[in-house]
Amino acid sequence: MAELNPFSLSGTEFSQHWPSLISPDWWLNKGFIAVTGQPKSAWRWSPGTTTLSTQRGVLTGVVLYLLMVFGGQIVMKSVAKPIRLKRITQAHNLLLTLISGFLLLAFLEQCLPAWRDKGFFFTICGAESWTQPMEVIYYLNYITKWLEFIDTVLLVLKKKKLEFLHYYHHSLTMVLCFEELLGRVSV
Repeated sequence: MAELNPFSLSGTEFSQHWPSLISPDWWLNKGFIAVTGQPKSAWRWSPGTTTLSTQRGVLTGVVLYLLMVFGGQIVMKSVAKPIRLKRITQAHNLLLTLISGFLLLAFLEQCLPAWRDKGFFFTICGAESWTQPMEVIYYLNYITKWLEFIDTVLLVLKKKKLEFLHYYHHSLTMVLCFEELLGRVSV
């Protein structure tokens, strides 16, 4: 069913709370249809089936990430000059900024109406606040944590000093996002 007015909420999917053209939910749905041929509402997180949804895969990712950090630093010591990657780094940072901003808006689109209608405690702590639209957002956020590993690759190639907090944060934030999906943790 085509929407007659993209600024109207009538005739939209149940999870959409903002007018179509400014609704992250609307754009996500269009993206899901373009990529999978199905609406976003048909997608479900399924541990062991969904891409990157096993504890073994997460552990393997963390181990490979840490091997890349420390092994990459050893390899780069034998390279005379750091590799210049200014444009690639800028493009990567811009992409992650846009994705993060979009996910924040998608998150707010889901949370603000629940907060208004059912209160802060329900929205932040209630098991019922875990919905399929939120699950999609949590999963996309989890996938971005894998993309953020590229930050460290770029820093290693540029021979930048990495503090413990950097690789600790990147590896364990990804694990935390995975565990939130497994445990269906509310906000």
